[in-house]
Amino acid sequence: MYSNERISMILFKWQKCGGTFGWNKLLKIVIFLVGLGTLISCETLVNTIPADKLPQTESQLTLFGFISPQDTVIRIKVGQTRPVFGEPTSGSTDFFVMEGDTLVWVGDALPTASVTISDGQATATLPFQASERLYAIPVSQFPIQAGKTYTLTVTDGTRTAQATCTIPLRQVAVKNYSLDTVITSSFGNRDSTLTLNFTWDDLRGQEDYYRIRAYELFEYSVVRVDTNELFLVESRRSATSYFNWTGTDSRSVFQSDANLDGTTFSSPQGRKKLENPTMYSNLGGSAVKPQRGPESKGIFIQLLHTDVHYYQYHRSVQRSRGDNPFMEPSLVYTNVVGGLGVFAGYNRSVTTIKP
Repeated sequence: MYSNERISMILFKWQKCGGTFGWNKLLKIVIFLVGLGTLISCETLVNTIPADKLPQTESQLTLFGFISPQDTVIRIKVGQTRPVFGEPTSGSTDFFVMEGDTLVWVGDALPTASVTISDGQATATLPFQASERLYAIPVSQFPIQAGKTYTLTVTDGTRTAQATCTIPLRQVAVKNYSLDTVITSSFGNRDSTLTLNFTWDDLRGQEDYYRIRAYELFEYSVVRVDTNELFLVESRRSATSYFNWTGTDSRSVFQSDANLDGTTFSSPQGRKKLENPTMYSNLGGSAVKPQRGPESKGIFIQLLHTDVHYYQYHRSVQRSRGDNPFMEPSLVYTNVVGGLGVFAGYNRSVTTIKP
């Protein structure tokens, strides 16, 4: 590598020669020499770590499930982790959380495991459902009851993972709500937006955790062209549209009554666009507006009274997905012994706002 003394010597010789070849040419030479020296000095930093020096990791079972007395089916996702070091294998164990509860896997599940759920007295085996790539059983065959503790056990013959959760005893009802319509403008376009806020009273004398959700159920028209008769056919369909929530950590989608026992809680503001008619094209290519526009069938506010595992898991997922690139990595919460994932429960109340 060229030292500062060496570069100074080059400059001295250039000055002694009268600087006949110009500053620009000299600067290019100096930059080239410095870059070359840097590459040579960094070459020794690249080393190959032998395989026997890498941390030895093994694949672990993973299980994910949320149970509630209000559900009609118990669904459990079972998979396995992939070691960080070593050759990659086919498939993936990546997942994302849809609406907070439904975990959708990108890769394959583990269809050969044995999955059982027990309340301490009765035990049921969950069969694998190939169409959904998960283990499921109707609650009519194994009811989930408020106040009871449930244990989920997963084994593949050589590995066993187990988790326990307790369903909160009481439902918590919405106390008050406010539903408004506001006009928003974006890039010259005007839209109508529904805003929703609501409150509830915390249960006194115990640790409580909450999660909020709300959605609108509506009907809308679909227009298609009957190519045989050459006329438009309009039909009705149903759909749901969920509210998006804005707020701070003190009023988030997931809330705890730590240091707030017995107080009144407030939701962050929920927002969703008012449903507008969808435009379709007819045989001539021009836009066709359905004769009937969207029709709201009601807005449904769901307040989930959850156990601590549900709350801790979802909050840890939020922290691990932060947008700050300088934030230190954080572990995702798990209550699974012998594996990873979460098994949690909640007791849900629903408040309906009729149109």
